[in-house]
Amino acid sequence: MVEGIVLLAAFLLSSGRGLMDEPAAYGVARCADGGRRALELLEDACGVREPRLTAIRQRLEEAMSGPMDGADFGGLLDEACESIVAVLKDLA
Repeated sequence: MVEGIVLLAAFLLSSGRGLMDEPAAYGVARCADGGRRALELLEDACGVREPRLTAIRQRLEEAMSGPMDGADFGGLLDEACESIVAVLKDLA
């Protein structure tokens, strides 16, 4: 679990650095991938199996593995945020 969290931190930090020189649109994809990686850690390292979170992670994986120029990241991220809010409400 420690290695996974360190890798996530490295990804986020290197993404932040890369954004200084990359096109602005890359930021959206990098944030989506960071969320996907965090959800993957939750499942793999923490053993959390929440179907709504798994569905979000799978949708993000599909978007990240396809052509970036055709992906509707706005809609995908809106949906992901709504789903995560619902999960957080249930956890409260």
